[in-house]
Amino acid sequence: MNAPELTRAVTDALDLPLRAAVDRLEDPLREMARHHFGWDDSSGVPPSRHKGAILAYLCAGSDPEREWVRATTAAVAATVLLHGFLIHDDIIDNDRVRRFRPTCWTVYGKSAAIELGAAMEALAFELIAETDWAAKGVAAAARCARRMAAGQTMDIAHEDRDDITLELALETCRRKDATCTELFLLLGTLAVSDDPDRLTAAAEVGRSAGMAFSLNGFLDEIWGSPDHHGKLTLSDLRQRKKTPLITAALERLGQREGLRLLGLLDAYSRDDSGAQQLIALLDSSGARQHLTGLIDGYTAEAAHALPAALTDPAARHAAHDYILSRLGRRDAAAAGAAGMAAQQPHRTAPGDPAAAGVRKGPR
Repeated sequence: MNAPELTRAVTDALDLPLRAAVDRLEDPLREMARHHFGWDDSSGVPPSRHKGAILAYLCAGSDPEREWVRATTAAVAATVLLHGFLIHDDIIDNDRVRRFRPTCWTVYGKSAAIELGAAMEALAFELIAETDWAAKGVAAAARCARRMAAGQTMDIAHEDRDDITLELALETCRRKDATCTELFLLLGTLAVSDDPDRLTAAAEVGRSAGMAFSLNGFLDEIWGSPDHHGKLTLSDLRQRKKTPLITAALERLGQREGLRLLGLLDAYSRDDSGAQQLIALLDSSGARQHLTGLIDGYTAEAAHALPAALTDPAARHAAHDYILSRLGRRDAAAAGAAGMAAQQPHRTAPGDPAAAGVRKGPR
């Protein structure tokens, strides 16, 4: 299956079980969750595409009809847990739009949306607790959830600081964003295997692919399509976030131009002024090219770990193609890096903190 076919197959496999899980919520939470997922929207805007669930299902194999049922609870639970965090994330970032529809808090109020996010996170653990891999699944999901919360907290704390390094910004992404992908792969693997080596490899694929997705998202928000989140373009700049793109630019610009970049960020966060100057300065700093190199390195690391994580060759091929498709315009470069990774020893990306002995995240 190519990426569009895979997306449709996963949407079909996940839709009814996910709706059944959400129906466990009591009203008015059930109604709010249905709005969040876009199930009662008559505007024609497509609902969430459940991208992480694709990797969870592929952990079970390549045959949707015979093998994917084993990973359904894993895919549903990870989806519910992630979306609980996303509902809170929209409140924290004051985002009014997700997937091109009003966010929950703008429709139902912040207090109610906070309760919905908490209820969905609790529901995820309820679903895992009903499986025959409950103990390991609950432990894995809990570790991922607290790491994601730590990353979110770091992200908030960095907004008003101008001394955030690229290394620290990458660690924030590793916790907040890459852990989301790791969650889907860990639960998908636990649903079919408790082999520790396979779980270790699945976690590595999740972290590395998740980092590539995250960094690609920062570039897409400015120079590509923000459709991976369905959030408003330049929202991270508006929030004055110290993303890897911003911190990479600051580390490459001189003191004068660095102060100018921070001043443009301040102006844009207040009244959306100076956007073109801000983007031009980011483009000329070389940060865009540096992040592209990191993306290619992380993609190669994910490809290197895939054979140990996904034992079905067809599923492995589909996962590899899907990861590349998520990276859009960088797929050719990433494919070359992935091909090299299949034949050479494991390597870190140039400029990656791991090259200097910094751990890439909890193992």
